Amino acid sequence: MGNYSRKVPENVAPEKFAGGILQYLRTAKKYLPQQQQVVCEFILNNFQKAAFLKAEEMAKASGSSTATVLRTAASLKFDSYVALKERLQEVLCQNSIPPLDRLRDTFLGIPEDNILEMVIEENIQNLRGMLTPHLKEQFAKSAALLTRSRRIYIIGLRSTRGVALYLHALLQQFLPDVFMVDATGTDTMLDVMMDMEKEDVLIALMAGSPHYTKRTIGCVRYAHENGIPTVLITNSLSSVAASLATVLLPAPQNTTHYSSVSFVTICDALVAMMGMKKIDSARRKIDKLGRLLVEYDISM
Repeated sequence: MGNYSRKVPENVAPEKFAGGILQYLRTAKKYLPQQQQVVCEFILNNFQKAAFLKAEEMAKASGSSTATVLRTAASLKFDSYVALKERLQEVLCQNSIPPLDRLRDTFLGIPEDNILEMVIEENIQNLRGMLTPHLKEQFAKSAALLTRSRRIYIIGLRSTRGVALYLHALLQQFLPDVFMVDATGTDTMLDVMMDMEKEDVLIALMAGSPHYTKRTIGCVRYAHENGIPTVLITNSLSSVAASLATVLLPAPQNTTHYSSVSFVTICDALVAMMGMKKIDSARRKIDKLGRLLVEYDISM
């Protein structure tokens, strides 16, 4: 039996993966011949570019042949190479510019008297566009995981750290056992991660493409390898963390200015959902906290 007899199993298909085509490629490539794996790896590392390359250009860029590129598309169960490119182009609509690039570009070409109006309008349009059947389905799954969890761990670094702190601060107001993985610095992350168990849930926030925070990926990988459910909130489906998550909540940043509004909105929804699911205990803790803040002269 020749090398090309290897093929992707019937139960491995793009629609079965929360992370879509990129997560599918990461899983499916291991079933393919070596040269086709090379093509898959090139796509995963350069999907923004690969989405617009002709078969001949893809072959040259990946160091393979045109025939291999076409066979790869067929092995991946696409009707044609064009169909594969179209699926990659859909990913580009769901992913965003790297946070640092977007922040830099925010400062260019915006009339000063129009900034507030522009930011508000773009954020509104971005939020409307992110509400998809896929997000609703994944959000319901995250609700089920978090409701039955014993403890909740949260990690967010670099551009998502502020949002992670915000989520932690709100959940801690009315839930017991909510922890920041990197609360005292990344050098103590492993100390905290070691306490995570299968009854717990990790919420990881990640913004990137093409650069990702290695420590966040490492934390998600640790959870995956130890059977700990992970809810990943991310603006990019190309990260290796997407294929390791139990639930994937897309937070697109489709604005010309830098914005974390999609991340904050999903976090707000998680807070509201958890408060509703645990309304009695949540109210008791909030009422007690309110009394203690006044009693200890922290608030009026």
